[in-house]
Amino acid sequence: MTKHRDYATHKFYFREKQVPRGTNTNEGEAIAFLERYDREYSSLVTQSVQADWNYNTNLTDENAQAAIEASRITSEYSSQAFEESTQFDSTNFSDDTKRKLGRVGSYILEPAEMEELSNIISYMGNFYGSFQACRETPTGAQECMYLEPELTDLMDQSRDPEERLWAWKAWHDGIGQEFRDRYIRYVELKNKMARLNGYADYGDRWRQKYDTTTLEADVDVIYEELKPLYLQLHAYIRRRLYETYGDVVDLTGPLPGHLLGDMWGRFWINLETLATPYPNRTSVDPTPEMIAQGYTPRKMFDIAEEFYTSMGLRPLPPNFFNLSMIEKPDDRDVVCHATAWDFYDGQDFRIKMCTRVVFEDFLTIHHELGHTQYQMQYSHLPVFYKDGANDGFHEAVGELMAMCVATPKHLYEIGLLGVLEDDPEVDINFLLQQALNTVSTLPFHLVQDSWRWKAFRGDFPVERWNDEYWKLKEEIVGVKAPTTRDSMKDLDITAIFHVNQDYDMIRYFMRTVIQYQFAEALCNASGHEGPLYKCDFYRSKEAGNLLANMLSMGSSQPWQDAMEAITGQRDIKVDAIKNYFEPLRVWLEAKNAENNEFIGWTTSH
Repeated sequence: MTKHRDYATHKFYFREKQVPRGTNTNEGEAIAFLERYDREYSSLVTQSVQADWNYNTNLTDENAQAAIEASRITSEYSSQAFEESTQFDSTNFSDDTKRKLGRVGSYILEPAEMEELSNIISYMGNFYGSFQACRETPTGAQECMYLEPELTDLMDQSRDPEERLWAWKAWHDGIGQEFRDRYIRYVELKNKMARLNGYADYGDRWRQKYDTTTLEADVDVIYEELKPLYLQLHAYIRRRLYETYGDVVDLTGPLPGHLLGDMWGRFWINLETLATPYPNRTSVDPTPEMIAQGYTPRKMFDIAEEFYTSMGLRPLPPNFFNLSMIEKPDDRDVVCHATAWDFYDGQDFRIKMCTRVVFEDFLTIHHELGHTQYQMQYSHLPVFYKDGANDGFHEAVGELMAMCVATPKHLYEIGLLGVLEDDPEVDINFLLQQALNTVSTLPFHLVQDSWRWKAFRGDFPVERWNDEYWKLKEEIVGVKAPTTRDSMKDLDITAIFHVNQDYDMIRYFMRTVIQYQFAEALCNASGHEGPLYKCDFYRSKEAGNLLANMLSMGSSQPWQDAMEAITGQRDIKVDAIKNYFEPLRVWLEAKNAENNEFIGWTTSH
C-alpha cells in the first residue's frame, strides 16, 4: 500500500549469456575453476557492495570515487574470469555446471568507457539524492525541499492543484533536464556492452533474464487480460479527481500526471482519502493508532520481523540494526529510496530506509524484509545462484507479505484495528485500497520498460524521446503531462530512481501478477477458507515451510521450477489476481454505469 514498497533489492545479476565454446571438455577442471571463481568473486562483490553502501548512506565525492573504484575492480575480475571460462566445451557437462558457467562474468567496455559509464550512473544517483526544489514563500524567504520527505509529503497531502503542479514541474525539470544528455550516453554505452556479450541491445539483455525471447508479447497478453479492471478503476478515479479539482480534469480524457498521489503517478494509494467508496465505514488505515500506541521506526521493524518468524522463517541477523540505516540522518545527504542489501558473505544483510511512522512505511518494511528473507534463505548457495528465480519473484515475495499485513484481519490481530467487521462496504473500501496500490501500477510499469526497450533498440530518434514517452503514457496509462514538455531538453522518464539508477521495471509488472499466485498458494497451505482478499497466513508454519522451500532455491533452477514448487503451476497466470478483485470489478462497473462514466480516454496523439 505504499509508494515506497516497490523498492528493488541492491544486488548483482548472475544470468546466463551467450558463451563461446572452447575445447576443454574436462568437467573436473571446470568445477575447480567455478569453485575458485565463487570464492574470489564473492569477496570482491562484498567489498563493492560495502563501498556502494558507504556512498548511498553518505553522498560525498570521496565515497563516490571509492564506489566507482570498487566496481571497476570487480568488473575487471569478472571480465577476466569470463575469458577464462570460454576455454570449456560444456556440451557434455551436467546441467548445474553449464548453468554456473553461463553466469561467469561478461565482456566489459574499455577502461575509459567503463569509467565514463560508472561516473554517469554515480552522478545521477548523487544528484537525485541531493536535489532540492526551491520556491519563494509569501514572506520572500526561500523554501527548498528534498524529495524525501518534503516533496513526497506535499504530493501525498496537498489538494492545491497549483502547488502540486509547481512540485511536479520543479522535480521533473530539475532532474529530467539535468539527466537527458547523460542518459542518452548511458544508453549508447549500455548497448555497446550488451552487444559485446551477444545481445541485440541492452533491452534484449534485460528481457532474456526471464528465459524467453517473447517477453514483450507476453506482457502485452497479460495486460490485455487485466486491462478491463484498470479501465474501470481509471474512470472511477477520474470522477473523484474531477469532484476534487474541477475542470483541471477532463471527464473523457487522460488524468493529469500531477494529481495522482506521488511524484510520478505510479502508486495511487494517496488518493484513498478522496476515493474511498464508503468513507463513513471503519478505516483500514491505522496510522493514527500507530501514533497513539507510540510506534517508532525500530518498533515497526520489530513487529515486521515477528511476522516472518511467526511463520517459522528466519530472524534477522544480530548485527542488522547496528549496520542498517532505518531513519534519515540529520548530518548528511543520503539516498532515501528504500532498498534491501545483500553483502554476499552469508551474514550481512541490511536495509536502507528513511522510515516515517505511517502505515505505508509499516508496509514498506514488511516488503523490504521480504527481500531480506529471500536473501537469507538462499545465502548458502554459491554466488551464481544468490538471486531470485527472476526479478519478479524477488519483488512478489515482499509485496504479498505486505498485502497480507494490510488485511483488516491482520491489523485486528496485532492490535491496530479495534473492531473486525464482516461488512461488504468495508470489504469494498479495502479492495479499492489494494487496487490503488497494485492494479493502478500495471500500465505504468509496462510503459516504463516498453519505452526503454524501444529507446535501446533505436525505434525513435533521441530528438523525440520525451514526446514518445508521453505518447505511450497517454495511450496505455491514460495519463498526460500536466504542462508543456520540450523533447529537446526534457527527459521525464529519468525523474524516477529506477530509470536513472539502471533498474528495469518490468519486474514490478510481473510481481503484481505473481504475488497473487503466491498468496493463493500460501493461503491454501495455511488452511484459509473464504475469499482470497480476506486471507492472513500470519503464524502459519505450513505457509512458511512452503515459502522457505521456494526461497532457498534462489536462482539455481529455472523460474518455472520455482513457480511450480510453490504454486504447482509453471507459468505466470492472471486467475488469482482476477479472483481477488472480482467483487471490486463488479462494484466499479455498477458505479461507473450509474454515473454514466466514459470508459477509456481520448488522446491528443
